[in-house]
Amino acid sequence: MTVCLSSRHTVSASRATVFTPRPLVAAIALLCAGTVNAEPLQMQTLQVEEDRLEATAVVDSEELALHQARDLKDIFRDTPSVTVGGTTASSEKLYVRGLEDTNLNISIDGASQNGYLFHHSSNFNIEPELLKRAEVQAGPGAADNGPNALGGSIKFVTKDAQDLLKPGQSVGGMVKGSTESAADAVKGTLSVYGEVAPNAGLLFTTSARNSDDYRTGGGDEEEGTGGHQRSYFGKFSLLDQGAHSLRLSAEHNEDTGIYCVRPNMECQPFNNAKVDTELSRDTYTANYDFEPGSRLVDVHANVFHSSTEVDRTSLATGASSNAKVESVGGDLNNTFRFGPEAMNNRLTLGSDYVEDESSTAGFDETARNIALYAQHRMTLGAVDLSFGARVDDYRTEYANGETLDDTDVSPNASLNWRVGGGVELFTGYATAVRGNKGREALLIDGGVGPGETLVVEPGLEAETSRSTEVGARWKGEGILTQRDRAGLEVTYFDTHFDNYITEGSAGDVTTITNMEGIVTSKGVEARATYGLGGWDMTLGYLTMDLEDNQGETVVDDMGLGNQTGDRWSLDNRYTFADPQLTLGWTVTAYERLTDLPDGQSERAGYATHDLYASWVPGDMPDLTLTAGIYNLFDKEYSDQNTFYLETNSPRGITPGAITSPGRDVRLSAAYRF
Repeated sequence: MTVCLSSRHTVSASRATVFTPRPLVAAIALLCAGTVNAEPLQMQTLQVEEDRLEATAVVDSEELALHQARDLKDIFRDTPSVTVGGTTASSEKLYVRGLEDTNLNISIDGASQNGYLFHHSSNFNIEPELLKRAEVQAGPGAADNGPNALGGSIKFVTKDAQDLLKPGQSVGGMVKGSTESAADAVKGTLSVYGEVAPNAGLLFTTSARNSDDYRTGGGDEEEGTGGHQRSYFGKFSLLDQGAHSLRLSAEHNEDTGIYCVRPNMECQPFNNAKVDTELSRDTYTANYDFEPGSRLVDVHANVFHSSTEVDRTSLATGASSNAKVESVGGDLNNTFRFGPEAMNNRLTLGSDYVEDESSTAGFDETARNIALYAQHRMTLGAVDLSFGARVDDYRTEYANGETLDDTDVSPNASLNWRVGGGVELFTGYATAVRGNKGREALLIDGGVGPGETLVVEPGLEAETSRSTEVGARWKGEGILTQRDRAGLEVTYFDTHFDNYITEGSAGDVTTITNMEGIVTSKGVEARATYGLGGWDMTLGYLTMDLEDNQGETVVDDMGLGNQTGDRWSLDNRYTFADPQLTLGWTVTAYERLTDLPDGQSERAGYATHDLYASWVPGDMPDLTLTAGIYNLFDKEYSDQNTFYLETNSPRGITPGAITSPGRDVRLSAAYRF
């Protein structure tokens, strides 16, 4: 199987473009309005880490439970900078500000999840029930954020037994059942946890979900979308044992079903037939922390092993294929605290390592990266500063034995200024490099089979990115009444992505080459919040221009990124203290995408409405009942984040995009004991 290089990737000249933000004048005016007393703002749908230099969006476990999250799309439904393509777990792809997950540093408890299996299918899945939080670093990244963060990083952190035990409880558990109407799905989860010794906890969680082909808006069924998901997870957590903490975890995640060869497209007998598919992931992690109370010693160590594998068997011919990516690595660092307490000097010195091996059909490729890094964070009065650098030494050995290897330095710096009156201004700049990039595992036999030739372009260089962002945030209380609260954050971002490594085929020759020119992702991300008593409202907005080396909009460029129309999200919820009841309504809308290259069809805009509720009965505090109606008005639409097949596609494939699920009624009950 070969992949053809698009002709637009061969043009050397890059054209400068001007980005014009959509109207945000009113929002900026509000941001710069009169000062008020600044107090911490409670933002239920999206939290932000206390260290403003990191500006990390955090989705927590309470939010995931409220929306009955079942996959990546549900996890990030309220995070403006993150979008998710695909309509099932087998086809989902993450995008941060338009750049695909292959260009991000994704990890679970520090374990790298950067394997690239197949450009039409998902590279990564996780059971939302396991998560304590998901952290998104969309802006300029620090040196200790890990390797390969060309477009940012996403860190998933799993729960400990201690997070689930009630005060005074030594052993506990949770059983949960749920249903989903759009796919006639049922799901069950069982967790057992306990304290086996002082400060030592054990947690075991298993979940299973079975679904049929889902129903689209309007009533049709989308073939090849029903499947079975299974998750098994165990974790040992020794916390605050003197100066020591240790966490050991093991996870097996699998997704099986009769899916299409290309699950992000509609099934078609001629070129997208059904195959019996199993997508699995096994991840093992160990995390150790040593904090003896000395300002000069704060050690963190991590080691991991992770493997992702896909097995497919054709229903028509019985032919099978297999691809696998195995990753091993670790991280070791120490944070030194010194100088006056008011300056809060924190210098982190460390080293991280990752090695990936991709294999299929008897061929394999390896890619490794070892780095030294330093990151210094400090406070000077009202100004927080962070600056540092990584030195990455990388090597990729392709299937024909040729290599890409070199060493690069990636500096970064960021600043946050607390102006006063609840107003903060921030800016940052960061660079990143990736030279340990293997090809997608299912296709690495391309160019190395009998009669085929694989060519690595002389002078092949590592991929690099340069990210800049600047913005302002404000939060306060007593705006319109004495009891209300509000906040606003506006960020302009600009990422330049250079030397993108791609491959093209001509006859029996496959060539690995750098795409000439620069890919740019620039735009504005904004979030406004308002609350009064038990009512909270959050408005999110993302507008971006993702352009290739010719200044053309990048759409459906799998492995690189995808442009969408402007995204709006509005969440309203009211929480009653007695009884413990939360009612909510969310609207997610994408504007029509019209600025496209010649030959590309416009993408229709759409809006979906979701209602949700969670209730803890007053006389049964261990029982939580949750209900939701997603896509309330049964809208028939195709998600702009999902691959769209154009009319000039080869091999007689019918053009179009897979249709998203229609109205979905979700019900769940969870009982803790």
